[in-house]
Amino acid sequence: AARIAELETSLRSAEQRARAAEDEARRLQDEVGILRGGNADAAQQAAELSRARADADSLRQQVGELAAASSDMEQQVAQLGEQNKQLSEQVRALQSEKQAAQREADSARQQATAAEQRAAQVANLKSTLQTQLSRLSRDTSALRSSQAQIKDYCRLKVADIVANFSPLQEKLLGLVEEHKELNVRYIEVFEDRKKLHNLVLELKGNIRVFARCRPMKEHEKKDEPKGERTISPDPQDDTKLGVYNEVDARRKWFDFDKTFLHGEGQAQVFEEVKPLATSVLDGYNVCIFAYGQTGTGKTYTMEGPPDDPGLNTRCLKELFAIKRARAGTCDTFVSISVTEIYNETVRDLLDSNKNKKSDVRIEKDGTVGVSNLVEREVATVEDVQAAMAEASANRSVACTDMNEHSSRSHCIVTVKTVVEQKEPKCKYVGKLHLVDLAGSENTNRSGAKGKQMTEAQNINKSLAALGDVMMSLQGKSEHIPYRNSKLTMMLKDSLGGDAKTLMIVQIGPAQTSVVETLSSLTFASRARVVELGKAKKNMVKG
Repeated sequence: AARIAELETSLRSAEQRARAAEDEARRLQDEVGILRGGNADAAQQAAELSRARADADSLRQQVGELAAASSDMEQQVAQLGEQNKQLSEQVRALQSEKQAAQREADSARQQATAAEQRAAQVANLKSTLQTQLSRLSRDTSALRSSQAQIKDYCRLKVADIVANFSPLQEKLLGLVEEHKELNVRYIEVFEDRKKLHNLVLELKGNIRVFARCRPMKEHEKKDEPKGERTISPDPQDDTKLGVYNEVDARRKWFDFDKTFLHGEGQAQVFEEVKPLATSVLDGYNVCIFAYGQTGTGKTYTMEGPPDDPGLNTRCLKELFAIKRARAGTCDTFVSISVTEIYNETVRDLLDSNKNKKSDVRIEKDGTVGVSNLVEREVATVEDVQAAMAEASANRSVACTDMNEHSSRSHCIVTVKTVVEQKEPKCKYVGKLHLVDLAGSENTNRSGAKGKQMTEAQNINKSLAALGDVMMSLQGKSEHIPYRNSKLTMMLKDSLGGDAKTLMIVQIGPAQTSVVETLSSLTFASRARVVELGKAKKNMVKG
């Protein structure tokens, strides 16, 4: 700044001298004009004027240089001012950082103080706990010593009692063994009771009934009553199940031949069905049908997925296994047909011609047949699977509010077997119906409309006809209304006697379907007391 002031002073002084030199030059120029023409000193004055002009030029140059220097100094001053401003901002930032650091340091000091206080508290607590632990250790040692003394005393007393009362010890050991034997005997008696019960049913020809409950779906769990399961098994008896109705807060119990309520697999269900199904090779007519509300797993039980097949495939697979085992003594022939009853119309599911007309007919000998029906001979499981896949693709299904893939028809797989025994020569002719009934449906809940409503009405009508037949059989009526529907006509030789019949009633586990569940189980209970008479073999000698 002092240098700038000095330069400004020099600049002003130079400007003043330049103006003075210009004034002197003009004055001298005027004098030269006056003295020109005869003054003897004119040459000298002209020389002085020239020198004055030169001085003036020199001064102007100096003034220009000083002006340039002044401009440079101004730029430097501006730069220094900007630097000064930046330095000021940096100083302020550093001051803010210093204040923040001071605050952090204060906080750290406070935390350190608090940590020291906590450490002191922990040290005090540790000291207290160590004192208490030491006291507890002493007490524990004393208790262990007392316990050992008491054990020794009790051991001596027991030994003394046993020595003095050996008959009591022998009696006690005898009671323990007797209890074990009674448990074993109870199990044997329970199994004998079941066998005798099944034998009585076989002699009477009662329809056997199994009950199977599908697993709970995730969206159904929120509607379950608190503290109560809708479907409960009897832990002591696998033939009983209870249904809890939240409306009246009551549980109703049902008694069947077997229940599957714990998520049992397809193989476990088949093991119970196998003796009945394979008796078709001994010349019996057998009918196994799944009944229940839509969406309870009837098709799953009868058909099942490819990786876990149902009764249809498993029964035929077992028949083939028996056929191979008897190959040396018998020639066995197996054929199947698959039909559906849709809106009271009989359709052949092994024929792609949907315009072909088929109908149920009662033969002169009282047996039931279907006109224009394809009967396909099968020799391997692969043949069966191909036929089942073809039939399943042709079956009528639809989506309802109660089931995403609801079967809209009754599907009947009929297996006919002919066993020709070599010694002694005779022939056994058997027929096995595997029936997947369409689901009984509450149209108010299922959301059926239009075409689906017509289907539901026909389904319910045919199931009602089945119920009428069951009631007539139960009451031993002279007239049995088989002709009220195509379904009951087709099952006539399985329901009307000389046959072994098994109903698998399918139920759902949810409280939202408890009304339909109770209805299905009540129907199954009525069917269970129907007596068809002792089943007969269809055998031809010679």
